[in-house]
Amino acid sequence: MENKTNFSQLLSPFSIKGVELKNRVVFLPHEPYYGSEDHLPTEKHQFYYEERARGGVALIVMPSLGVHPSGYYACQVAAKEESLPRLKEITATVHAYGTKIFAQLTHYGNQTKSVETLQPTWAPSAIPDMTVREIPKEMTGEEIATLVKAFGQAAQLLMQANFDGFEIKVAHDGILRQFLSPAKNARKDEYGGSLQNRARIVIEVLKEIRPYIGDKPLGIRLCLDEFIPNGYSIDDAIEYAKLFNPFVDYINSDFGTWESMAYSLPSLNFEQGFHLKAIARVKKAVTVPVIASGRIIQPAMAEQVLESGTADLIGLARGLIAEPYWVKKVEAGEIEEISECTGCNQKCIGRLLQNRAISCVVNPASGFEENYSRQVLSSRSPNPQKVVIVGGGPAGLKAAELAARKGHQVVLFEKSDSLGGRVKLESSLPGKKELGGVIRYLTYVLNRLNVDIRLNTEATEREVLAEKPDLVVIATGASRLNNPGTYSIEDVLNNKVSGENVLVMDYDAGLEGTGAVEYLANQGKTVHWATPVFFNGQDNEVATVLLPIYGRLGTKKVIAHPMSVMVKFDNGQATLLNPYFNRTEILSGIEAVIVTGLRAADNALYAALKGKVKNLHLIGDAAAPRDTAAALADALSLSSNL
Repeated sequence: MENKTNFSQLLSPFSIKGVELKNRVVFLPHEPYYGSEDHLPTEKHQFYYEERARGGVALIVMPSLGVHPSGYYACQVAAKEESLPRLKEITATVHAYGTKIFAQLTHYGNQTKSVETLQPTWAPSAIPDMTVREIPKEMTGEEIATLVKAFGQAAQLLMQANFDGFEIKVAHDGILRQFLSPAKNARKDEYGGSLQNRARIVIEVLKEIRPYIGDKPLGIRLCLDEFIPNGYSIDDAIEYAKLFNPFVDYINSDFGTWESMAYSLPSLNFEQGFHLKAIARVKKAVTVPVIASGRIIQPAMAEQVLESGTADLIGLARGLIAEPYWVKKVEAGEIEEISECTGCNQKCIGRLLQNRAISCVVNPASGFEENYSRQVLSSRSPNPQKVVIVGGGPAGLKAAELAARKGHQVVLFEKSDSLGGRVKLESSLPGKKELGGVIRYLTYVLNRLNVDIRLNTEATEREVLAEKPDLVVIATGASRLNNPGTYSIEDVLNNKVSGENVLVMDYDAGLEGTGAVEYLANQGKTVHWATPVFFNGQDNEVATVLLPIYGRLGTKKVIAHPMSVMVKFDNGQATLLNPYFNRTEILSGIEAVIVTGLRAADNALYAALKGKVKNLHLIGDAAAPRDTAAALADALSLSSNL
């Protein structure tokens, strides 16, 4: 990561219709799923936004406030009277740090379900979103008028909550973008047909809102390319942007839909700054400020975006979920201390798509700021102790960071010649290099915090006790359980798998198994991919991570065998059992079998120290073999004992 100390553009102030922003960084609107079942904001929202405000961000856009019950989604916050008390607390909290906050207004249209609205869902036409698959009701003219008025009424109500500005959502979800979309709008009246007709309702909504908010900024989160069959493209979006330009004070860029979510929330499958060329085209076509978005992770790229005139402001969502203090660290010149988003999408969009509150792999404190804010985690212990940690994988490294930040003396043993544990393997898999960012960050921080790191040292009971520790953390990972005659993921990466027709028996269904399949397929091998789960690779984040991998594997010689386990392998014949269909399948000519996902905890040292150390803790795979996210979360949970 480039340690550039002069970010003159990024840290310069900016004004949107008289609202002064202290720098150019915007916390983009994104649904955290923290709302209550009756669509009210919660204390969780308040702590979440406070942490980013404390971290120095200039503007927060609070997302997707529902304007009408016909378009509510589960746990979405609604613009209603009952929401005002907490919304006022949120805006007051954010304002205390000199941060501004805007309210985004929306209606989900065909992207909600009647089980949520208790009535047929509204849409421009009776065309479903294919991720929801529920056929909506085509809106009448009267319902369109009701919707337009609802946006105005919502803005009028939310003025009482002291928001600094407003934004309408015409983005990857929401009924207003559905009206723009030729794929979803087949109307024959004045709201359908031509591009101008499809844009009509958006202009009506903007005009409806303006009298209620006076001189406050009014922006639009605009999808610039739907990336779906028969949807609108960047060329159409530029025309839309020109139409909306006279009625808005800024354009907040957005891409894709739920049917093309990989483009809405580009994962590590996509290069950083993936959407910047399209954003630059829009910027040239309009006269209002433009907010850039889409995998802008590093400050140097953000600065270049501003210097080049590609955009006026830098929008971050996942980057600030992973590192709430991104701006403060840029201001301090501490670029290497930024805990970067790796683009894994596992606990942000991955959890959201399961209708669960979001968090973050590299920052497990995200969403739990009430108990694990940066202030709490960095508060010095009144009683510094000596902490010994065994294991230099993600769990051990994170525990060492948290202990050292508390002021404890930390010794970390690692038996290999480098830190990283399982992440070293995971970041070596195809397309997964960025996963190594968490180890880069932790290694840098531990050195800066003067942690005593002892590589090439396998800690024994005697060595640990010789340190006279006050607290010991065992994070020794897990071992493979592969059967004799089979290969491991390490064998795959070390190119030890011979033969052209191979079977991957994937018990992992995540990074390891999927990565082994892609690695072998890239060598030109025919890969039979068997897994006991319902679809191959299902424990990856599906919409933005797995589906692009499927796209790559579709061009290779990969044959999927879901819901299957290998029960016999003899003389090149592998017998697969599908217990759900109660049938077997025989694969012939198999030259090698690779097994992924079978591991057992390495906890012998923990057992040996039990009763000999007063404060002894077992975390990560050494406690229970899981994934990197769980390892880092284990370390966070341990922090209350430090």
